[in-house]
Amino acid sequence: MTQFPSGLKALVVDDHDLIRKNVAKALRKHDFEIIECSNGKDAKVIIDTTIIDLIICDIEVNFISGFELLDHVRNLDTHSDIPFIIVTGTAEKDDIIKAVNKGADDYIVKPFQSEEIEAKISKVLTQFHSPGPILARIRMAEKEILHEQWEHARSLVEEALATKDSPRARHLLAVILLKQKNLGEAIGKLQENIRSYPSYLKNYVTLANIFIEEKDYPKAIHALTQELEINPKQPFRQIKLANMLLKEKSVHIAIDHYRIALLENPKNPEALYGMGTAYALGDNMDKSIYYFKRYRRNHPKDGRSLKAIVQFCEQSGKLRLAETTLQDERKAHPDRMDVYLLLADFYTRNERSDEIQVILEAAIKRKPDFVSAYVTLANYFIKAKDLDSAAATFRRLFTASRDPNTIIYLAQFYIQTAKFSQAILVLHESMGKKADPVKILPLLFTATFRTKQLAKALHIKQRMIGMGLNDAKFWGDGTLEAQFAARRALKSQTKSAS
Repeated sequence: MTQFPSGLKALVVDDHDLIRKNVAKALRKHDFEIIECSNGKDAKVIIDTTIIDLIICDIEVNFISGFELLDHVRNLDTHSDIPFIIVTGTAEKDDIIKAVNKGADDYIVKPFQSEEIEAKISKVLTQFHSPGPILARIRMAEKEILHEQWEHARSLVEEALATKDSPRARHLLAVILLKQKNLGEAIGKLQENIRSYPSYLKNYVTLANIFIEEKDYPKAIHALTQELEINPKQPFRQIKLANMLLKEKSVHIAIDHYRIALLENPKNPEALYGMGTAYALGDNMDKSIYYFKRYRRNHPKDGRSLKAIVQFCEQSGKLRLAETTLQDERKAHPDRMDVYLLLADFYTRNERSDEIQVILEAAIKRKPDFVSAYVTLANYFIKAKDLDSAAATFRRLFTASRDPNTIIYLAQFYIQTAKFSQAILVLHESMGKKADPVKILPLLFTATFRTKQLAKALHIKQRMIGMGLNDAKFWGDGTLEAQFAARRALKSQTKSAS
């Protein structure tokens, strides 16, 4: 077996546990540290915050596709040539060609044998770890950049350029200048590189990112537009450009770029959300709602699109449309509980008290242990100064829930309303049902201390300290021990006098 550097780190992205485990098994034979991830959104965060030596990624993963992740990696300022193997569930020629054109080092078709994935891993790692002298210097320079060794990194790049002119080395020199805060010189190097190598896309990427950081959106838009004229099939970049165009009030041009992103991935959440926002800003609520609903259909656990519909409808005075959209969603998907809360919020803002109670009770009927519905209903009663109904609602939650820790809501309510004895009673009740003492004891300490049961409060404090809860914020004004000592001294004096 070919030997590779030790301590390599691999990222495996697939929404099927079994596939990830099979790939991880093959990677362990090369002594990789393995990070597993089930969706593209989380994978992108890992790539942006962790040094990765190999990526094995399924094409069809949630939120951000494998193709989009590949685009993102190949557009990085440094380490953009991380070995990347695409995994596909079909042997469609178009997908394979697309992966290769986007810069994938290899591909594998599911289902696969462990010997097959092991061979692919060995192949791409052998290619990566056998660079020519120029590429070796560039990669060494990139490592030095990570360790902020700017001068050594620069000397390595200049050595590479002295051997052979290279757009990648020129670009890396601009990146070093940028890291050293030499902004003007970095921009000049990038613009010079664009004149010499107009098809090297990273020049535009970095230049646009500089202008975005400086909030010079017209120049950023110009750089991104140049880049996308050369290579339009980059959904992340199309969305970034569209977002900036929206900031500049160029709604219709933004829509065109969101649409191009959706051609690459019809489920892309940011492109769908952008389309919904753009049409809303263009006062076309029918199309806006269409795209926000597409977002919801493809990402049903994310309530952002429904919130956006309500927000834009309310801003344009179309309250009936907002309510109808939410009610339609509730009828079509009665088990999506976030809709009930959105309706309750909508009714609260529009002072429709009867509907607030009705919709929250409907949510509780549908899901008897739905904590947020009880809390929202209780807060409604508190706002209406109906404290008995608020307390009864929190008690219902404790009764209905299988989680004894839900008593904290009722206890907090009693403490806020200065009903400390009731708080103590319900907290002891919850502890009898095995509630988490880490959650319960701070409240019990507060209520006990406020009722001047100093000995008991001191005992609770000692228990908390023993559990590692030694935080000054729990101990009130810090006078517990002093008050306790003063009381004992007073009792002692009284006893002596008698």
